[in-house]
Amino acid sequence: MTQTIRNDLDNASFNEPIVRGLTEVEFVRDILSTEAFGPGLEQPLQGFEARILKRHLRKVIIDYTLKFKDSTRNYIGLYRESDERLGHTFSVLKTLRSNGFGQDSRLRVPSPVLYIPALSFLMMEQAEGEPLRGIFENGKDPGPYVKGTARWLSKLHNSDITLDGESSQEDEIAASNRYARGGSWLLPTLKSEIQSISNQLIDAQKAFRPRERKPIHGDYHPRNIIVAPDLTTVIDFEEARMGDPAFDVGYFTAQTKMTHGLGGSTVQAVEVFIQEYQENQPSIDPDLVHRAAVFEAQSYLQRIYHTYYLLALRPDFDLISEWLNECQGCLRRAQSSRLETGRRNQ
Repeated sequence: MTQTIRNDLDNASFNEPIVRGLTEVEFVRDILSTEAFGPGLEQPLQGFEARILKRHLRKVIIDYTLKFKDSTRNYIGLYRESDERLGHTFSVLKTLRSNGFGQDSRLRVPSPVLYIPALSFLMMEQAEGEPLRGIFENGKDPGPYVKGTARWLSKLHNSDITLDGESSQEDEIAASNRYARGGSWLLPTLKSEIQSISNQLIDAQKAFRPRERKPIHGDYHPRNIIVAPDLTTVIDFEEARMGDPAFDVGYFTAQTKMTHGLGGSTVQAVEVFIQEYQENQPSIDPDLVHRAAVFEAQSYLQRIYHTYYLLALRPDFDLISEWLNECQGCLRRAQSSRLETGRRNQ
């Protein structure tokens, strides 16, 4: 049998003995012996490769290729040092797979294989296709894939699924305060502008009408969406919970613009996404555009906070100014949309 392991184990911030163990063929053999992979893998393992794809904060993503006599299977392993969020992800995947997002659907999630709490390790099947982010970067027409992305999200928001955890209106406001405090502390020359934006943002959030919480993804962006022709698979459910569906819409819009630029093709793709999402709603939500614009504004502050405060990267002031301008534009659109909705309801 051939065993190939490609590792980059130079980063001492992780528990390397566990990471090394997770990339050993003996570990996979033990998993196979538990029948965690389900039926159809009775054949002996003939080839094995483990490759660390990414390290991010306390998280390691491992790509597994298992070769049998008549087939090759690909899996993704996630290790998070001393973290319970992978258990939450495992539970969400099982819930979604059994509620319409399984193998028989064109809108799906990967099949979870196993979760080992003692190792903070989750393994799941590898999704078919490529990240939506790659579609944007390679210059392909994102339209058909963005429509699938919108339909997947609409299906989640309209499901009767109940997820653990809930983000209340108070939680959403607290998050805006946290992002603004971090940004103001880190970027003192922009403090007044950030605080002005934060005040407008929080005022807008406080004015939201109370609404029913629905299942949301919580981190819906092009890297977490795997696409193929007529197939959309979504991954990374660590932030999934009950919340305002408009959060996912605004978050996807902001993250797509920040990652792929503010050019016409990106803006057009975002517009296609929002239109397709609305067309797949069973009823018209008059507040959606308003609330999504507010959450889009919040997402720009969140990205600044995450990139330059948590990750401690060197601030790019031109880029930050661009994001703050977009943030202000979102709040103006939200205000205009709210006034228009109010006039229609009079």
